[in-house]
Amino acid sequence: MSKRWIAVALLGIAVGCTHHHREAQEEAEEHEVKMSINDIPDAARESIMREAQGDNITTVDQEQWHGKTIYEADAKIDGKNWEIKVDADGKLIRKHIDNEEDEQGENK
Repeated sequence: MSKRWIAVALLGIAVGCTHHHREAQEEAEEHEVKMSINDIPDAARESIMREAQGDNITTVDQEQWHGKTIYEADAKIDGKNWEIKVDADGKLIRKHIDNEEDEQGENK
């Protein structure tokens, strides 16, 4: 009987964590401003273009991160979707493969 209660408790925690993650993600997206690559600071644009290796930049968002304005770009590099984040001075904050299908699966 106690194993069943532990399983129920763990399931409840997992559902709660997933819900919290989704809310945090939606809240972060509310503070995004869609922009043209030509409308962001020169240093940020140059850094994004360099990191994207001249490949197709599909979107650019202006966001707030730890009280600081950053720019997030999605780019298709060698057939894979990448997310590139830089600050206004062009400093690379993060670059990683963006598995949107995985994120959408988590949200279902």
